Order: sequence, then C-alpha cells, then structure tokens
Amino acid sequence: MRALGLGDCVLYVAGSMIGSGIYLSAGNVIRKAPYPSWIVVVWVLGAVHALAAGLTYAELGARRPVAGGPYVYLTETFGALWGYLYMWALVFIVMPGTVAALSTGFAEFLGAFFPGLGTTAPAFAVLGLGVSEGQLVAIATAFFFTLWNVFGIRAGGRLNDVFTIVKIASVIALVVFGLSAAKAVRPSFAFPSFSAALLAPLGGALAGVLWAYDGWINLSALGAEVKNPRRDIPGGLVLGVLVVAALYLGANAVYLGAAPVATLGASPRAAETAVRSLFGDGAARWLLLAVIVSVLGSLAANIIPAPRIAWAAAKDGRLPAPFARLHPRFATPGFGLVFQAVIAAALVLSGKFDELVATVSFAATFFYALGGAALFVYRRREPFAAWEMPGYPWVPAFYVATSMLFTIAIAWDAPKDAVRGLVILGAGVVVYALQRRRRAA
Repeated sequence: MRALGLGDCVLYVAGSMIGSGIYLSAGNVIRKAPYPSWIVVVWVLGAVHALAAGLTYAELGARRPVAGGPYVYLTETFGALWGYLYMWALVFIVMPGTVAALSTGFAEFLGAFFPGLGTTAPAFAVLGLGVSEGQLVAIATAFFFTLWNVFGIRAGGRLNDVFTIVKIASVIALVVFGLSAAKAVRPSFAFPSFSAALLAPLGGALAGVLWAYDGWINLSALGAEVKNPRRDIPGGLVLGVLVVAALYLGANAVYLGAAPVATLGASPRAAETAVRSLFGDGAARWLLLAVIVSVLGSLAANIIPAPRIAWAAAKDGRLPAPFARLHPRFATPGFGLVFQAVIAAALVLSGKFDELVATVSFAATFFYALGGAALFVYRRREPFAAWEMPGYPWVPAFYVATSMLFTIAIAWDAPKDAVRGLVILGAGVVVYALQRRRRAA
C-alpha cells in the first residue's frame, strides 16, 4: 500500500537517523578524538559522507522503487551471492543490532530516572549469565514497538512522525539555548601535530559518527509503500540528511562550548554533562527526557525496514517461506518483525552498547558502499532514469571510496567486534552454498 508522502519520507529519514548517536556516541567520539578541531572534522566528514550516500541511494531508489532496496540492487548488478549476503547481514547483524543498541540505550537513560530499572541493576542469572533489569526493559521495549509496527505502515508511520517532530524540536532547543547560554565559551580549534598515534583511534570515532548518521538508507527499502517514489524518495533522502547534519553540528558546538573535552570524554553521557554545566541539574533532567523520546523515535523507525528486506528475499526463495507471509489484515511482514525482535533480544543479553555499535557500523558501512557501487552498473546498463543525481560520477565514487576506508578504520580500532560480524557473514556464505547445492541436486 502506497501510504507515505514527501513529508513522511523526510521525517522517516530524520527519525531513522536521530536517536542515541548524538547523545551517547558523541561522548565516544570525544574520547577517541579529544581535540575540538578533530571532533568537528569527524562530524563534518560524516555529514558530507551521509549526503553523498543520500544522493547515491536517492537515484537507486528512484530507479528501483520496490521493496527490498539494496538487496535488489546488489542482486541485479553483482549477482545473487552479494544480494544474499547483504540480506543476511541486514537481517542477522545490522538491524537486530541496531534495535538492540537503541533498546539498550533507552534502558540506560531510563535508569537515570529509575535506578531499579537500569542496566546496572541485577535481575537474575541464567547458566551463570547475569541479566539486569535494564536488559529486561530493553527487550520489552523492542517487542512493544515490534507489535506496534505489525499493526501496519500507517500506524508505524504516524508514530514515527510524532516522535520525530518531538525529538527534532528537542535538538533545536538544545542548539538554540546552548549556543546562546551565558556560560558557553569558545573552545580552541588548533590542530595537534599529526601522528600515527592520533590516527589510530579515529576508527572508533568514525564508528560513533557513522552510527549517529546511520538510518538514511532505510527509506530505500520502502519504495513499494511511497506514494510518488521518483519524487519522494530522492527528496526525502536529501532533505532528511541535510536537516540531521545541521542539527548534529549545532549540538556538537553546544557540547564543545559547555565544558573541556577532558570533562566531556570522562562522562558516560556527554550531552547530559554539557547541559548540566550550562544550565544546572534541572535542565539536565529535561534533556534526559528528550533523549528518551529521541531513542524511542529512532527505535520505532529502525524496526521497519529489515523485515521487508527479508520478505523480498523469501519471495525469491532465499529465506524460509514464513518470512514471505504478510499479516492477513495489516499486510505487514509480521513473522519477520517478530523474528527480528527475537534476534535483538539475544543481542541485548550478549553485547554492550559500544560493541553493538562497532559491529553494526562495520557490516553496514561495507554493504552500503557495495550497494552504492551498484549505481555505476545501472548507469552503464540503463543510461536514462526518472531522476538522476547531481555530481555523478564523483559523488558516488567519493561515497564508495570513503566507506571502504571507514570500514578498514573501524576494524582497526575494534577488531573483535569486526570479527564477530565476519563470522556471521561467513555463516551466510555457508548457508548460501548449501542452498545452491540443494537446488542443483
């Protein structure tokens, strides 16, 4: 059902991107790159990268306005194996990991109001594995929003619109009041001497930035549910990315003007520390409420796409038949949504927030880059399209090249988390090979 208009698309892109990143990952970026100049460079680079990605995927979405997004692009251009591995990564790593990280982030901030429900409050142990109250809250939250989305794209879309409007207003208020605060100071933006020791941690900083900007790709998976995909997908992607980039840069200006980077980096919640420094404890409590709304809004948006990718793959026989079933009343991929929630629950119990972010960023950045490279193949095969991006071929070439560099940098900084992603992808290769052998027999 084509139910989403241009305004819905812009809000969906912004809602998918704005979540825990600008509040939680911002602190990790500061710890990894503890110089105001490098912090700004990393966030600007992330904004340019996201805009190049948005333009690239806007044309891809306009060329193939169908459910499945990059799964379709990669299958049509580089072959069934790469489409399958993208689907595998999205269904088993990227989106369940995103749902798990966002749910965990919500539980962490909720614990600031109700310590008994926080991630440090023990609940019980199973086979020697300790389970916290916060982990139970995270799992319950993931399942609640999953069931809400089973009720239909209209219900999920309206919920996302409300959350997105509230959280964009919250970030705007943070930027406006933060930059005009009497206690705000101008930090030094001098560049430190460049060295390998400075370069090494930037992979971790990039992981946090890419996590904060991630979400722009989700719209490309909803082509079959957009009213005018050739207009609304490009417009939604580009406008959504520009809105988010402006808000993120403004928020970081507030942080850097509120406290020294050493103070911000030492805090588990840099945004809260900055607001407390500028306005006191009362304002910090209001910020926590805004963060909770922001995280919940991002969670509501990020639950939507992966089950639709799984639906497209199941229609091609690449996943078991239940993934291809739609709810008889709401026409949503109910089985895929619940399956995603189950995987996310397992990740909540097994991983920490920063570890989940690194694994998700590593796998997503690589496959998103590969999907972007599909545009070069489409351009050669189909010279004309209903909408063509400006700046071709330089913009997509920049996006693909920087994404590959970012993938290497993330793996360099967090090798264990990258290996976890590679092991899961390796399992996908094995399953794909077994499927091919079964079909050939």
